[in-house]
Amino acid sequence: MLRNKKVIGLCVARIQDAATHEYITELNRIVSKEGYSVFVYNTCSAVSADSYEGSTQTAIYEYMDFDIIDLVIVYEEVLRNQKVTDALIEKAKKKDVPVIVIGQSHEGCINVKYDHGEAFAQVVRHMVEVHHKTRLHFMGGYKGNAFSEERLDAFRRVLEENNLPFDDSMVSYGNFYSMVTEKETELIVASGNIPEAIVCANDRMAFAVCNVLNRHGIRVPQDVAVTGFDGIPETKFMIPSITTVVCDAVGIAQKTAEVILQTDSLKGKTETFWVTPRLSIAESCGCNKKPNEASVDYLNSIYHGLYRFQEDELLLSQITAQVQRCESPEEVAEKLKYKNIIYDLCCLVEKEYLEDGAEDCKGVFEPADPEREMVVLFDADFSGERFVPYGFPVKEFTPHLDFFLENNRVLVFTALYNVDEPIGYACFFFSELNSDNYMKIPQTVNALSNAFGGYENLRHEQYLKNQVDAMYRIDTLTGLYNRRGFEIEYNKLLEEKKEDQPITIILADLDRLKAINDSYGHKEGDYAIRSVASALKKICPKGSICTRYGGDEMLAVCPSKLDVADIKEQFAKYFAELNEKSGKPYKIEASTGIYITEPGDALGFEDIVEKSDRLMYQEKELHRKVKAGL
Repeated sequence: MLRNKKVIGLCVARIQDAATHEYITELNRIVSKEGYSVFVYNTCSAVSADSYEGSTQTAIYEYMDFDIIDLVIVYEEVLRNQKVTDALIEKAKKKDVPVIVIGQSHEGCINVKYDHGEAFAQVVRHMVEVHHKTRLHFMGGYKGNAFSEERLDAFRRVLEENNLPFDDSMVSYGNFYSMVTEKETELIVASGNIPEAIVCANDRMAFAVCNVLNRHGIRVPQDVAVTGFDGIPETKFMIPSITTVVCDAVGIAQKTAEVILQTDSLKGKTETFWVTPRLSIAESCGCNKKPNEASVDYLNSIYHGLYRFQEDELLLSQITAQVQRCESPEEVAEKLKYKNIIYDLCCLVEKEYLEDGAEDCKGVFEPADPEREMVVLFDADFSGERFVPYGFPVKEFTPHLDFFLENNRVLVFTALYNVDEPIGYACFFFSELNSDNYMKIPQTVNALSNAFGGYENLRHEQYLKNQVDAMYRIDTLTGLYNRRGFEIEYNKLLEEKKEDQPITIILADLDRLKAINDSYGHKEGDYAIRSVASALKKICPKGSICTRYGGDEMLAVCPSKLDVADIKEQFAKYFAELNEKSGKPYKIEASTGIYITEPGDALGFEDIVEKSDRLMYQEKELHRKVKAGL
């Protein structure tokens, strides 16, 4: 529960696909009337089964707060990954949050399933019983994949029902993708044992099969009938149009909404609700059925979408280049406003990722602390002339949350990343749930990730340069400038100094270093040297240049006139307090020589050292006489 709203955490992939968009739109339309808000956790592509743990996209699930989520929906049909589903179910069960899975059956969950087996059997029966095909071939997805094996079982069952033979030579695996399917189809053609029909486990593979057959002069459907599965819109535009099975996204959304209203009574139980896809007859099976004329409108929308994609891609690439050259988060936010191409979203980035001097972004949100603060790096909804990034508690998810909840906005969360490391997320809050907006999500996320990644890589490169530079300019024992570093900074000071501006030079020399080394060891001698350096840094005003001039001599140049007596008093007080607290068997003291320049003084490096050195030795001699009782 969040702000008196029940929250549905919907886990999906490829939100840009028409079916996924239709599902979200219909689900939100129904459940928003029942007091639910929909938070969508999206991966821009399906995550391969062997890369779940290392995927940057699935990092978005690390931001799911199961303490405020009342119900989780795992759309396994589009995620297509058993590991993803199992991990999400486990997280939800630990918080006693009910889970609806759209896909396979899972113990302790409410399962909403397409009856793919029976739907696929309809396709095979259509080929056997209507078109009287007796030599069929099955083009499956991944071998061992639950969705593919379910369709293979239906293929085998229908053949058995019709007393047709079956053996493994009648099965190929196209892995649900075109490239692999084309290679497998080439093998079928090369074998010379060309079937009468090839039934495919999805539409993409059906397209690939048709392409290969056409290249070899094998006609579809006259020589070989081909069918698909899923009912994607492109099936209408193939020549011939593809016979397929339509998995109605609106229908499954309506069934999901119906089940949501029963979750209280079903909590903790294993229940399954079925939705049967429908057979869509077209030309590729041998029937002479043309696609409906509404497909022309779809073609126009595709053309418009491609044109817009090209225009947006050009503008986003310009933004990416500009952001990568930025020197601060504030400048990044300003560049993202370019022509308002990025809209209806905000970007939340891990605070550690933006901190100066961060060596890299590895593991920036591990462990995931629910109380930690992120940074709102960009907010398209801000008003005013200049947006300043600000800290934001991760448990609040996104700015303007109250407004979004009150107005039933669907929030879409997608991970941002730098190469292979997640760095935060983008939250999209479109005012209109149209397909054009959803299609833009992966394009925008990719551009933002590249932009932020390039920005951080350049910062890290500068950090490394500074580290290397510091190795040559900084004394490792004291942290003060070494001689080389001091000369560089001192010359800068002389260039910027006003003509009559006085300079105070302080030379501090550790007393009795040899005695400390001989009696207590060089480790204690190093401690005493660092103590003098610390005193110098603390006492000198901002803008001073401090260096380890020699073994136990520290020099400071202060671009102003200081009170000599006050400086000496501060040194004495510092060492008195240090010696009282340290518990060391020896006292740390330093002799100081302080010189204030006058108009006409030579200000070369050796000149200022000589003047302050002479004064320092006068004080050191005085200290010696005091100790000796002279």
